[in-house]
Amino acid sequence: MNIIKFGAYISRLRKERDMPQSKLADILNVTRQAVSKWERGEGFPDITILCELANVFETSVDDLLNAGGALEISAELKDGGSNPNAVQDIINIAPYLKVSTLSSIAGQLAKHNIDISKIIELSEFMNDESIVKLFENSNLDKLDDNLLEKLIPFLNQDSLYAIFEKILKGQNSVNLLSVMRKYMNYWSLDSLIEVAVLQGVLDYSLIRRDY
Repeated sequence: MNIIKFGAYISRLRKERDMPQSKLADILNVTRQAVSKWERGEGFPDITILCELANVFETSVDDLLNAGGALEISAELKDGGSNPNAVQDIINIAPYLKVSTLSSIAGQLAKHNIDISKIIELSEFMNDESIVKLFENSNLDKLDDNLLEKLIPFLNQDSLYAIFEKILKGQNSVNLLSVMRKYMNYWSLDSLIEVAVLQGVLDYSLIRRDY
């Protein structure tokens, strides 16, 4: 997250209200030095203080961060993300952001090829289209059974077929079929399993068991 832009925006909001750093610090119950660090882009308030800060400036956390440009995915996150704290910051504030804002973030993360395993916690706050976009741009080899089980309810049919292919290759467990059955067209999945059994790729018992 771009904490330098965020700090500059906080500084501007404070000055527009003719409020000294010491006054803002007293309201937030922090030190003046802490406020100074935020405004210089040398630190970032935790989520509790961020909510209080939004209240002080009579706005939302979402608008506060967007207006400050803090939700732009910076260049340092390209090629896998050299700053793991930046992704964690996004995860921490996700419950306070609009779905549309997180959708924009998802597009930026996908473009920068961020490892999806780092941001699976965002799935409950994003729309399905954004999650599919992350899935399609991720390295599928890094998606283990636990991660896929969490993703399956949000994915489209094409993405579910991709997971089925991973199961056929032995990269993931056949146990995922029990989860996929709840979200994938039953007859399509059943037909795929029958073909795989006839080809000797899957065990015959999978046709009859209640997977």
